[in-house]
Amino acid sequence: MSWLLSLVLRLASSGLVERTLAYLERRAASETDRAALRTQVEIEAIRAAVAETREMTAFNGAKLEHAAFWIFAALFVLPLGLWWGAVCLDSVFRFGWRVATVPILEAWGGQMIQWLFYVGGGVAALRSLR
Repeated sequence: MSWLLSLVLRLASSGLVERTLAYLERRAASETDRAALRTQVEIEAIRAAVAETREMTAFNGAKLEHAAFWIFAALFVLPLGLWWGAVCLDSVFRFGWRVATVPILEAWGGQMIQWLFYVGGGVAALRSLR
């Protein structure tokens, strides 16, 4: 996952987007009014998406540097890890703990684990770019 994010960030910063936009602008110059307008809308949509991606990258990079963010994340991830560990240990070794099912953790657990690995992969990708 981190190599994919790193690849996308490198492509976005390599000038590929600028070359694509330049090509679209050249194509718009040779098209009819309606087609040129459609191409211009595509160009602006691409520019907006790139600007949003850069802004979110800066925001996410800044928030990952604050301890408060990690403390807040730990409030959700650590209880999930404790519950999941108890379920696994009880299931494998049959301790008879009768670990309660927690529907909210079952529903959100997979999403939290995905988020945790996504953030970890994102941090690794950002560090590889430095």
